Amino acid sequence: MADADILAVFTPIMDQRVLAAVMAMGGCKGRVILTSGGSLAVLDDTSDEMAARAGQVVSNFVKEMPVVVLDRKDGQISAIQWTQGMRGESLPPGLALDNAPGVVLTLLSGAQEFDEVASLHEDKVADARMSKWQAFRALRRIAKETRGRLERQLKQDDASED
Repeated sequence: MADADILAVFTPIMDQRVLAAVMAMGGCKGRVILTSGGSLAVLDDTSDEMAARAGQVVSNFVKEMPVVVLDRKDGQISAIQWTQGMRGESLPPGLALDNAPGVVLTLLSGAQEFDEVASLHEDKVADARMSKWQAFRALRRIAKETRGRLERQLKQDDASED
């Protein structure tokens, strides 16, 4: 199990559906799980080209916050920071994973496969294997849900001030 290659992107995005849609729109297929520290996308394609594409696509969306592309090949973990679509510095894996949620460590170490982790947290998993059109519609739907939630919260806040 620990010998299988893995390519993942760890982000501060706190909605796995958003990251799944962003990835799909950028041509990055895989699955996403929400963790206590953000969303972790595990890609189907573990090539260096896909690592660069995923880093660029996701960091362009997040803009101000860095994302980390994590890669395990031949048992070696590498971590590269991306910001605003630009590849940043390579990080020591120990430093990059120091405060990472347990699920990130579990997947990167090879202790468990994505399917094993996902089966325990089905409500926190999203699929990034959709068409660009489906991804666009998903982002619109999520934005509408969020807008409605914010409007309800503002009304509640106004009512509690009275």
